[in-house]
Amino acid sequence: MMEAPKLRKDPEQISLKFGELIRAAASLHDVGTTDSPDTIEKLVLFRELRVSALNLLARVASPKSVYYRELAEADFTDHLALRGILQAAANDYRQGYVADNTLLISAEVFSDLLVQAEILVENDYKDAAAVIVRAVLEDGLRRLSAASGIAVEPKATIGKLNDRLYREKAYSLLKQKEITAKAQIGNDAAHGHFERYDKRDVESFLTYVRRFLAEELR
Repeated sequence: MMEAPKLRKDPEQISLKFGELIRAAASLHDVGTTDSPDTIEKLVLFRELRVSALNLLARVASPKSVYYRELAEADFTDHLALRGILQAAANDYRQGYVADNTLLISAEVFSDLLVQAEILVENDYKDAAAVIVRAVLEDGLRRLSAASGIAVEPKATIGKLNDRLYREKAYSLLKQKEITAKAQIGNDAAHGHFERYDKRDVESFLTYVRRFLAEELR
């Protein structure tokens, strides 16, 4: 099952959406057993709210999150379950306890690779270290693109990924320019232009990528 693209909206907008759904759920009542127009209208509203809530939970947390699973398994006319699950997710989100598991796992993998690069550069294998850091940065940009709902070509370069993320307002122009400048070290290494940079450049590249991913994969 593919992960839903993550929302890159302002946290306040996401909190407002939670509030909107919670208020709508609070206005619901038990559905009757008749086929009256009123009952049918309630069933439609129940279904609409449930789908919207599942969509929000899938994007803010993930389809594997406890919030999504609890709601997916509840009867779609259970307005108390709908309201309670949304309230729990909203409270946890505001307090910082809802994390993107896919990106967190990526952050752990990237951290291990960057440690390898650090060991290489410390032992004067600057070129191998630069290639590893470049690969980590490129993969990180791809994952950020997916998390932002941005479709990119399989063979898109760091430059194209970086430009697209900036155009889609995933980060600032300053960050885009920083990535362009730092990535040149990795590009030179990948193309065999080893004389264009030194050990200190690779150390700076490594430090930058580690900080960038720590900020974006939180």
